[in-house]
Amino acid sequence: MPKDAPFVVVGAGLPGIVAALTVAEKGRRCILIDTAEEIGGLLRSYEVDGYTFDFGTHFANPSGIAKLDRLLFGEQESEWKEYPVLSAGNFWNGSLNEGSDNPDLNSLARDVHYRCLGDLLSAPGWRGEDEPECADDYLVAEYGRSLVEVFFDPVLKKFTGKSSHHLHYRANLLFNLKRFAVLDKTATEELKTSERFDARIAFHHRSHFKGHRPCLYPKSGGIGRWIEQLEGKLRAAGVEILTASTISDIKTFQGKVTTLTVGGKTINIAHLFWSAAPAMFCRLASLEVNGPPPEFRSTVLAGFVFDKKFTSECDYVTVFDPDFASFRVTLYENFRKSEVGRFGATVEFMVAPERVEACDWTRIAAEEMSRMGLVDYEAAPRSQHVKVVRNGFPVQTNESVANLGVQARDTKAFSNLHLIGRASGEGWFLDGLIRGAWETAEAVAD
Repeated sequence: MPKDAPFVVVGAGLPGIVAALTVAEKGRRCILIDTAEEIGGLLRSYEVDGYTFDFGTHFANPSGIAKLDRLLFGEQESEWKEYPVLSAGNFWNGSLNEGSDNPDLNSLARDVHYRCLGDLLSAPGWRGEDEPECADDYLVAEYGRSLVEVFFDPVLKKFTGKSSHHLHYRANLLFNLKRFAVLDKTATEELKTSERFDARIAFHHRSHFKGHRPCLYPKSGGIGRWIEQLEGKLRAAGVEILTASTISDIKTFQGKVTTLTVGGKTINIAHLFWSAAPAMFCRLASLEVNGPPPEFRSTVLAGFVFDKKFTSECDYVTVFDPDFASFRVTLYENFRKSEVGRFGATVEFMVAPERVEACDWTRIAAEEMSRMGLVDYEAAPRSQHVKVVRNGFPVQTNESVANLGVQARDTKAFSNLHLIGRASGEGWFLDGLIRGAWETAEAVAD
């Protein structure tokens, strides 16, 4: 292997960007490769008729690790606005809850509320030595059958297209479905003195919780401004960025990855950081790949600019209600500098790929925003548009998670290959995946 062989990072989402910056700042030659036209994954922004939209609801979260935060945010505090607490709401059972993003069982009929609460309080928790076989097993043990039937099953089916019997037992965590508001404030405070119930019971209002982590958002432009800043840092550090680039072949020899071919060009490799699907690496390296490819939900984004102020003060609203098609609504003017007389919003849908062309998404989005009480019924959109992300969200079925584990184990045969991001199979949330990528790159580049 040539002595000047570069460190190569495949996948230019945030974990890949962080890995590339880390090794480059240690003086290593680095190449960052992605199939997309731009780096950053869904943490990008775009303009329509002069108005800036994001690809859904995105905020930046400082890690609390000084060295990593310097890498992510630099010394540019003046370019960021800090939000000690986001105004997140939810819509479920025909009711808009502007005080919390956790569902409130008080929106149910009293007998159903008490039945769900009784099951929740008496649920024994998962006590098996092995992992649960599916989400249904785990959720029933942790929350009781009533909440699975009333909430988890219909909501997970809406978001993923699968029942809890077919999903991995931790699938609810992808949507932060962990806690429920019950009874009243006084009863909640008493229940939350129990460590076990504290993990399942939510405060009724975000102001009652004192442990919020602050979030950041660029003062100008959208969240894509962050990616622009990071791209500038990558280029300043000497990272070679190859976008719209497809790997056609990977060679290995004696337990190491030696070369990969991109656009007909062969690149020698010192170390390879891989944040794309492990199955893709296995196929390109001529390794056996078992099982079908993972399933994805397509993300449909309906964007609007209205002529009237929103009737809700929420920054964003998660839509649990299975009678509504939308997944989440972002109300930009509630958290970023207002453009006079222009009130922008994005409505996200997570749908089966075959449904993308089957619906009038702007009509559905406008109707549902009105029905949820987010916009005035007389508000008229000045502009509207639709964007589609075909492979927007992976469906965490039992089979796909098991296959990922097998593929990750197979790649451990190569001493200079390092799985990061979702490819590592070791995290569910972006914050943890970023930290894992940084720690891996720090250790490898030293």
